[in-house]
Amino acid sequence: MAFKRQIYLWHRYLGIALCLLIAMWFASGIVLMYVGYPSLDDEARLAGLPTLEADAGLAPPAAVMERYGDVDALRLNAAPGRPAYHFRQGGEWQSVDAATGEPLTLDAMELAGAARRHAGAEAVALEPVEVDQWTVSGRFNAHRPLVRARMEDDAGSWLYLSSSTGEVVQATTRFERGWNWVGAVVHWIYPWQLRQHPELWRQVVIWLSVPAIALILSGTVVGFWRLRVRRRYKGGRMTPYQGWHRWHHILGIACVVFVFTFMLSGLLSMNPGRVFTPPAPDAGQTDAWADGPLITEAAVSPAALLAAAPYGVRELEWDRQAGAALVHLHGADTSHVRQADGSPFEPDADTLIARAEELVNEGSITEATRLTDYDHYYYARRNDRPLPVLRLRYDDAAGTTLYINPETATIESRIDHSGRWRRWLYNGLHSLDFPVLWERRPLWDVVVLGLSLAGLAFSLTGAVIGWKRLVGRVRVKRRH
Repeated sequence: MAFKRQIYLWHRYLGIALCLLIAMWFASGIVLMYVGYPSLDDEARLAGLPTLEADAGLAPPAAVMERYGDVDALRLNAAPGRPAYHFRQGGEWQSVDAATGEPLTLDAMELAGAARRHAGAEAVALEPVEVDQWTVSGRFNAHRPLVRARMEDDAGSWLYLSSSTGEVVQATTRFERGWNWVGAVVHWIYPWQLRQHPELWRQVVIWLSVPAIALILSGTVVGFWRLRVRRRYKGGRMTPYQGWHRWHHILGIACVVFVFTFMLSGLLSMNPGRVFTPPAPDAGQTDAWADGPLITEAAVSPAALLAAAPYGVRELEWDRQAGAALVHLHGADTSHVRQADGSPFEPDADTLIARAEELVNEGSITEATRLTDYDHYYYARRNDRPLPVLRLRYDDAAGTTLYINPETATIESRIDHSGRWRRWLYNGLHSLDFPVLWERRPLWDVVVLGLSLAGLAFSLTGAVIGWKRLVGRVRVKRRH
C-alpha cells in the first residue's frame, strides 16, 4: 500500500508541475505540422540575386586562391551589387571584388540595395544584430554580425544579411514569426537567450523530458490499477472517477501509447548520451571523397563558364566531389554542374561505385541500387531531396549505407545501425514518418492531427485537475 501511495503521489505532483508543459508540446506540435521554423531555401536565395554578366572582367578563381591561400568553400555572385567572390577560411566568410581581388567593405547603401533586390521592396530600417530569435542557429556564426533589414512589403518581411558578404542568409515573414511564437519556439523550448548556448539548451530539454516521461509512466500504472473491465464499479462504470478526473482517466487509457512514444521520441531527438550518429559523412570520408584541392590551375575563368551557359546564371559555386574539381552554375530556377575546366561532368555510376568502395573502413559494397523513388531512410515529406540517387550498402560492422547523387557525385546521406534506430525511434514515433502515412497525405494529416488533439485534450484535463487541487489547497489554508 505504501508503494501504491508513492506512485499516486508522484503522479499527482508531477502532473501539477508538468501537465501544462505537455499540453503546450501537443498544441505547438500541431502548429509545427503546417508552419515550420523560418528558413531561406536555395531557390528563394538564388531568385533574389542579380544575373551575372559574362563580360564583367572577372578574375579567375585560381587568382583568389593564390592571393588568399587555401579556402574550403568558394562562390561567386553579385549579392553586394557587384560581382564578388565569397570564400570561407578559418570558419569565417570573407568577400573580395571579383574583378580586382580587393577585400570588400560593405556600407549601408549596398546592404539596403541587396535587401531591395531580394524582396522587391525598400528597407524601412537596417539594424545590426549579433543574434536574435530567428538567427540563433550556429550556421549563421560565420556571417556574424548580421544586419537585419525590415522590409516595406505586404508580408512584413525581415531579411538578415551577412555583414561580410552582403548576401541574404535568412528571411522571415510576419505570418511565420507570429505562428512560430506558438509553434517552434515553445515546442523546442527555443528562446534565443537559451538556445544560443547549445549544450545548456540541450540539457534543459532533456531534463524537462525525463520527468514528463516519469509522469506518463506513473499515470499509466495508476490508470490500469483503477480500471475495471470485468468487476465494474457502481452503475457498470469501468472508472471510479467523475467529471474532469473521469475524462482524464478515459483519455489516458485511450491514448497512452501515443503520448508515451511522443514524449520518449522527443527526448531522443536530443540524442542523450550521443548514441545516434549524424546522417552525414564524417570528416575523413568527406576528405577522402574530395581527394584534392577545391581549386586547381585548370579552373577556367567565370567569363568562359557564363558565356557557355544556356540560361541566366546567378551564382557560380566551386566544389570537389569524387576526386573531380567541379563548378555549379545556379540559375533562378535551374542548375547544372560542370568540371571546373569547363568540360561536361558526366560521372559514370561504375566509377562512383569503385571510388566509394574505399570510403568505409573494413567494409565492402554488397549492393548498389539506383533509386528513382525514396526509401525508408532517404525520403522527404515535401519532396525536396534529389532523385535519382545511388544507394550503396556495405558489409561493415556499422551497417553503413551511402546515398550518392549520380549527377553531381555528392554524398547526400549516410546511415548506419545507429542512424536507423534514430530514424524509427525519433522520426517514426515523433512525426509518424511511416511510408504508409507520409506517402498518402492527407491520411498522415488526419492521423497525426487526431492523435495530437487527443493528447492535447488528455493533458489539458490533467492541467485542470492540477489547478483545482492547487486552488483547493489554498482555500483550505486560508480557512485555517
